Amino acid sequence: MDQSDFPISDVAALGNIVRATRIAQGLTRDDLVNATGLSPKFITHVESGKPTAQIGKVFVLLSELGIMLHAQTSVAISAKTAEQARRKRRSPNAD
Repeated sequence: MDQSDFPISDVAALGNIVRATRIAQGLTRDDLVNATGLSPKFITHVESGKPTAQIGKVFVLLSELGIMLHAQTSVAISAKTAEQARRKRRSPNAD
């Protein structure tokens, strides 16, 4: 049975999903390098679960592979609170 919903509890789990998705799509690391502009070393680091990978670049890689992350929180978050969190924060000098 195929699975497409995986819990992600650490960077190693995320790396495993990235690598499995790449392999399932028949892509090489070089294919991803060409599609994303990321370095082969960076892709290798993500796939191996290196915890210092830059999150912005990780999202570029996830987007190229069609991977979406979903968060499950331990507390309920109301729509109002979610909207407040989305709003831009005030500049510290905006008083």
